[in-house]
Amino acid sequence: MSDGTTGELSERQRQVLRAVIQDYIVNAEPVGSRSVARKYGFRLSPASIRNIMADLAEWGYLAQPHTSAGRIPTDQGYRFYVDSLLERPTLSRAEESLIERRFRPVRGKGEDLMRDVTKLLSSLSRSVGVVLAPRVDQMAIKRVEFVHLSAERILVILVTKSGHVHHKVVTLDEVILQDELNKIARYLNSLVEGMLLSRMRQLLVEKMAEEKAIYDALLRRALKVGQKSFVEPMEGEVYLDGTANMMQQPEFADIGKMRSIFVAFEEKSKLVKILDECLAQEALTTIIGSENILQEWQPLSLVTAPYWCGDDLLGTLGVIGPTRMEYNKIIPLVDFTAKLFSQYLTEEAS
Repeated sequence: MSDGTTGELSERQRQVLRAVIQDYIVNAEPVGSRSVARKYGFRLSPASIRNIMADLAEWGYLAQPHTSAGRIPTDQGYRFYVDSLLERPTLSRAEESLIERRFRPVRGKGEDLMRDVTKLLSSLSRSVGVVLAPRVDQMAIKRVEFVHLSAERILVILVTKSGHVHHKVVTLDEVILQDELNKIARYLNSLVEGMLLSRMRQLLVEKMAEEKAIYDALLRRALKVGQKSFVEPMEGEVYLDGTANMMQQPEFADIGKMRSIFVAFEEKSKLVKILDECLAQEALTTIIGSENILQEWQPLSLVTAPYWCGDDLLGTLGVIGPTRMEYNKIIPLVDFTAKLFSQYLTEEAS
């Protein structure tokens, strides 16, 4: 018998843990020893199974929500399940064909493409689909526009060649009316069209360093507006679909829990932070419950995978759900969709 301290469990302990987790994923109810013995055909008495479950609870893999109730998996239990009890999950050829057929209509550019992939993940997982779009800094610029809002405030609109539209409000040091903003936009577009935003930012800094030699007032003002507008990296765009699916999950039946989950989804900057961490792994990643860096995300798990264009890492996509998600189905779904999306983007670019 294992003492549970080395992360090694006996085969019997592993079987019982797997049975408890699989039963809880399906039914969302604490699992008792009699249920395990009856459903999973162990040649063990309920008392023996109860003792094994007690050991698993002592070692942190299971928890007992009430003294009279059965056991439920902990985040540590789910982690062991994903890392050690799931044989590398794969989709059947029929399931892959279904995704390929559903993916085929996903033909477009920019935002429409990202939204369609997000909806595909949401509908197939019956959870929340998510796509982190490519970083704006690494996208070629099609054009920039400026819209006068009020006093010194303007709306900056950046359109990339891939069809993405990004915008933010900027406060200038002076009032510039719309006619002059249009002239500034025309000048900057002639300067930076087709350029990566990261290179545009460098160019503006270089041009501003030459400002003393610039006698044209419009040119000087254009460089100032451009530098003010693009001095900081623009936040990554994230697409979500299927948040209403969370309302179907029994663990979120409580109004307070549901409200906190929806607030978490609304805070896009925090979600971008989590997805950036996943992207940095450059591999399929599973974040379970308390492993989330943000407390409000700890009732949730994420399965993500990066997508590429050739050798260029662009972004990440995945599924968000309760910690009680069907990892054996969600992991291969996310993995296959990311590979399919990468193949499509690579073919489109060639």
